[in-house]
Amino acid sequence: MRKSIFFKLALLIIPIVILLDAAVLFVSYRLTYDNQVEVSTDTIERAAEMAEIYMELNYPDTVEKGQEVSGYFYNLCAAMGISYIYAIAPDAENDSMYYVAIGFGDGASDQAKKDRYPGVTVNQSPTKEMMDACSGDGSGVIEHYQNQFGDMVAYYLPVTEYYDYDRREYVKPEKPVVVAAEENISSIVERIQRRIKTIAVFTILFSMLIVVLIFLLMYFRISKPITRISRRMKNFVSDRDKGVEKLKVKGHDELAEMSQSFNMMTDEIDGYIRNIDALNREKHMQDAELNIARKIQSGLLKPSFYRDGSVELRAFMHEAKNVGGDLYDYQTLDDGRVFICIADVSGKGISAALFMSRAITLLHQYALLGYTPAQMLKEYNHTLAEQNPNGLFITTLAAVYDPKTNELTYSNAGHNHPYLISDTLIELDGAAGIAAGIFDGMDYEQETIALKDGDVVFLYTDGVNEAEDNSGKMYGTEALEAELKKFIGVADGDICDAIMKSVKAFSDGADQSDDITILTLKAERSPVHCEITVKNQVENLTKINEIINAQRLDEETRSQLLLIAEELFVNICFYAYKDKQGEITFAVDRENDRIILTFTDAGEPFDPTADVINIEEYDHENSTGGLGLFMVFEMADDYSYTYEDGKNRIKVIKKI
Repeated sequence: MRKSIFFKLALLIIPIVILLDAAVLFVSYRLTYDNQVEVSTDTIERAAEMAEIYMELNYPDTVEKGQEVSGYFYNLCAAMGISYIYAIAPDAENDSMYYVAIGFGDGASDQAKKDRYPGVTVNQSPTKEMMDACSGDGSGVIEHYQNQFGDMVAYYLPVTEYYDYDRREYVKPEKPVVVAAEENISSIVERIQRRIKTIAVFTILFSMLIVVLIFLLMYFRISKPITRISRRMKNFVSDRDKGVEKLKVKGHDELAEMSQSFNMMTDEIDGYIRNIDALNREKHMQDAELNIARKIQSGLLKPSFYRDGSVELRAFMHEAKNVGGDLYDYQTLDDGRVFICIADVSGKGISAALFMSRAITLLHQYALLGYTPAQMLKEYNHTLAEQNPNGLFITTLAAVYDPKTNELTYSNAGHNHPYLISDTLIELDGAAGIAAGIFDGMDYEQETIALKDGDVVFLYTDGVNEAEDNSGKMYGTEALEAELKKFIGVADGDICDAIMKSVKAFSDGADQSDDITILTLKAERSPVHCEITVKNQVENLTKINEIINAQRLDEETRSQLLLIAEELFVNICFYAYKDKQGEITFAVDRENDRIILTFTDAGEPFDPTADVINIEEYDHENSTGGLGLFMVFEMADDYSYTYEDGKNRIKVIKKI
């Protein structure tokens, strides 16, 4: 009896789908569980931090105030979706805990709501984690435990100080107080179960749909066509010679029938098959070579966008079907200068790609060694010409931009002339030399030009100007220059994208014969001086942060300057003017590789640099305050304080 291959495949696919469904549900459960635990942990940490901040500003030194704070905790529980938030004073010696304030969420037990309230002392030993939080540095302690109210996850934060509005200063509580946020694990598990049920329903429905589609596809695209082809093959070869060695036929399915038909066709078409196989092997080898070349080419290229405090770099490469040897590279050097290059290797295929990979490695290394562009091309040409068995050559343009002097130095080895887009469009046709890799011992010249803020240097390969339309007409340099002139005086805009759209519109669907590569360098510099005057109100800190964020800086330096500005501004608000209203002038100055922050106020004489703590002698357990200013002056490279003409002036210097 004939067994259909369709039936066999169905028996194989169904168990696989079932196993995949089980694996999906298992992985979903693990991921959902881990995610929910992580989310809940983050939530209770944030809730505890918010409660601790509220306690610092509204410390409940009476039961009535504790009830007011409890109202805030109730609202916080509802907003954050957690079970408990409370403030307690643990007493390890008497095995008791005094509840200062407490709020409950949806997951809280009825018994807890009855037994826990502000002012109650519970005869229960504080946990080790709770006592660790009391004696810690304020960074928080997390605990997982079980009690009569359920399986809980808690996060403890100590209240190390609070603001005394009568004394107008921060003071320490008379006894240790801990703020805690708790979540009931059972509520987490319930959320996971609901999500897994939903996932299971959708997974099963989706799997059933996939199985039906696979069966339909197998029947209409495999089983029926194979049967039809088999019948036609039988009719075609019924009278052919059967002397050639035949394929072994096993089984009784459609593939076996096709094998029998193939055996009858073998003698007649064997010669054709051999010829076709030879052609296919050659074509596959060519395709494999081109794929390798494309991977080599794209794998060595830098990202298409880069920006730091001095330049903005944009790049674009569109490979042709035959694969050329275009390349571009850029690198910020140790001294702050920026190296860029663009090149085009003669020839196509894997040999051009390998030659390109060698070229880009050489240029990159010479740039890191501090060579000038002319020196780079000289050594680069020598190395390539010395070992070039395929006789390839490469046109190259290398340049180095120094943001300190605003000068671009470049050297050209037979490449297309770059353009400078400034107040006008300028073709940089100096420092021209022969392409690299042909003749050893060549010297190359270099030129230096000055750039202004916003100037753009445009580099490209001949795939741009030599792009053809369907009639064979080239795009040309005139069309390129006309497109570049549109960006004169334009502050923003993607030149690479605009040029490619113009070339594509010109080509009108014609095949691309060569790689197209574009690289632009835009000179960018931050403002030299920015200044603002604001009232001594803490909320005005956002205006100061806006000035710092406007500077083009790396993220580490920006973060440090924001912390420095916040600490100094808040200190001036609280200590220089005290209860009075006044103004604070904040200025940012940029001098070469330095950022200078200056705070000026007309408040009482106040020198924050005079009381910087000695961290080695600092008592972390019993001392309060001082760490903020210590961090400020540790992050600064230099700082000073003066009092002249009735004004405090604090200056902080940070090297970029």
